[in-house]
Amino acid sequence: MLLAKYFEKRRKAVNKALDKYLAPEDTKPTSLHKSMRHTIFAGGKRLRPLLFIATYEMLRGRKDLRAVRKILPVAAALEMVHSASLIHDDLPFIDNADQRRGEISNHKKFGNAIAILAGDALITKSFETILKISNKDKALKCLQLLIQACSTRGMLGGQVIEITAFQKKRVKLHMLRDIHLKKTGALLKASIQMASVLMESDKQIYNALGDFALNIGLAYQVIDDILDEVGADEILDKPSGEDLRNRKVTYPVLLGVEESKSQAIKLLKDAKNVIKYMPNNEVLIEFVDSIRDRIP
Repeated sequence: MLLAKYFEKRRKAVNKALDKYLAPEDTKPTSLHKSMRHTIFAGGKRLRPLLFIATYEMLRGRKDLRAVRKILPVAAALEMVHSASLIHDDLPFIDNADQRRGEISNHKKFGNAIAILAGDALITKSFETILKISNKDKALKCLQLLIQACSTRGMLGGQVIEITAFQKKRVKLHMLRDIHLKKTGALLKASIQMASVLMESDKQIYNALGDFALNIGLAYQVIDDILDEVGADEILDKPSGEDLRNRKVTYPVLLGVEESKSQAIKLLKDAKNVIKYMPNNEVLIEFVDSIRDRIP
């Protein structure tokens, strides 16, 4: 399978970059650096950095690991932000998760205070890391996209909407969609559009790739909701049933499992249509198909 072999080589490169840019565990304060590295290296698919790299190579027109090494600071920064969001999501006063990526969750191992600070530290480290790109104008544009994805217009805003809406127990479908577009879609959109920035794509391609990212991001979250509902622990990065335990409103809750599957399939079809005429798109096309294959 093209995708598995392609991603495995680039996943190894991303992991090496993360190890390079993150301080060693024995760096003071040691508890903080151990906490940061715990979640980063607990596993994970590296979805965001891999999509960034795949899009960059598609736009570049050829696969070349030597060229990829030049953009690894961006890939590493994306994974740092994503891992920070997982640490914060798992906290007792948000999702209260005991496990993540097959390992004990960060706050369970290091305590709530260190976990919060580790998430904060990973976000600030991501900003520092992304500026290591040699072309400083492009680095600043990528940083701007990353900050926007993290901001109240993106992940932070989505988390607040989720918390307040669920507290009031008045979640409608359009609200749930907005939550997922911000919490999941914003960073995926930034990941893919950063590749467009580095390759200096025209505005039409830049915007189209943003639409592609939002469609796959929303589809991925709908499928995660379904997997949590049906108890597919082996596919999820954490034990299933947490949405039910936390009384979260999900797509299956609002639409039922079968209609949720239909929604996910349509989103993936729309994503495919965005890129189907772009040259060198075979990796991204196969990636969309791999998301489709997650539907139980």
